[in-house]
Amino acid sequence: MELYVYSRDMTLQGIVEKISSLIWTRRYWSCGEFKLLVPFTEEHARLLVKENIIIKRGGNEAAEIRYIHITKNSQGMEEIEVQGKFLLSWIGKRILTTQIITKDTTQNILYAIVKQTCTNAGAARNIPNFSISTTDADTGSGQIDYTSEQYANAQLAAETAAKAAKLGIRVLTNARTGKHTFSVYEGRDLTAGNTAGNAPCIFSQEFDNIVEQEYTNSVENLKTTAYVGGEEKEGVTRKVAEVGGSSTGLSRDEVFINATDIVQEYENESGQTVTLTDAQYLALLSARGVEELEQYAETLAFGSKINTNANLKYGTDYDLGDRVTCINKRWNVRIDVRITEIAETYETSGEEIDITFGESLPALLTQIRQITK
Repeated sequence: MELYVYSRDMTLQGIVEKISSLIWTRRYWSCGEFKLLVPFTEEHARLLVKENIIIKRGGNEAAEIRYIHITKNSQGMEEIEVQGKFLLSWIGKRILTTQIITKDTTQNILYAIVKQTCTNAGAARNIPNFSISTTDADTGSGQIDYTSEQYANAQLAAETAAKAAKLGIRVLTNARTGKHTFSVYEGRDLTAGNTAGNAPCIFSQEFDNIVEQEYTNSVENLKTTAYVGGEEKEGVTRKVAEVGGSSTGLSRDEVFINATDIVQEYENESGQTVTLTDAQYLALLSARGVEELEQYAETLAFGSKINTNANLKYGTDYDLGDRVTCINKRWNVRIDVRITEIAETYETSGEEIDITFGESLPALLTQIRQITK
């Protein structure tokens, strides 16, 4: 394994070859991260500094160094630990200063978030050598009514919209040109019963392509029905939209979504005042409810350590974002589910791949965000 190290302006600084451990974690609709351990040398100390960018040899996904920790143990062994985030995190350096209110496909909405904050945001806010892909395939995401939260973090807004539409987002880096491109994509359907004509991808201990496996099914965080409250005006009854109202009895779990940032009258980009009808306004509130309910969905996940020498080849037969079939007959589990996270581990003893199929349990930060709603 070789890691190419670049400065922020994509000037090559050198190559790291002596790696004790590298965990390279890719995620489908959120930002990936890495953790690197190397022996301390003067060359490593020179290369592995904050804000430098690393790329695996032959790769097109880059990450920025954000954390450095140097240790020396009682035997005198010195080691450098480096951690960082994929370049999708650069979008998180910006907020949406102007609210996006539109009816469009999720794919176009994602492009609009990045355009407003990173590529067409003015000289001070534009990210150098950063653009939006013009060659992405049409994901077929349907039109939705969308209103961004006021002054929302751009990365959080993009990740929330992508997850609701089951779309992948990433930043691809061309090391030769030094350019970074925001891209939206959808994984392939590789399930056992797919009608797209794709070769099925089935993970099962019967096929000897699973080394370890764990299964999680949780409704601890489940909410089925949302009441979404709009803007509050003195002397005016607050408008509230109900989403997911078909659930009844004990199958109904309710939550209130405070959407005061969605207003019925606003000024568009041309400076014109726009007044929405009640029906249009309730549609925007409902769309926010649909998006937020996605954060309260039932958790269904397989976590598996993959046998890399088995019948399926990572990157060819399956990849991040693909929908596959997972089977464990002893546990009576058979599900068609998306690959949402892949952790690649490289050590002197060999390589491992850990895959999350479906939803992992919410991270603490996500839970805190939900509690404050």
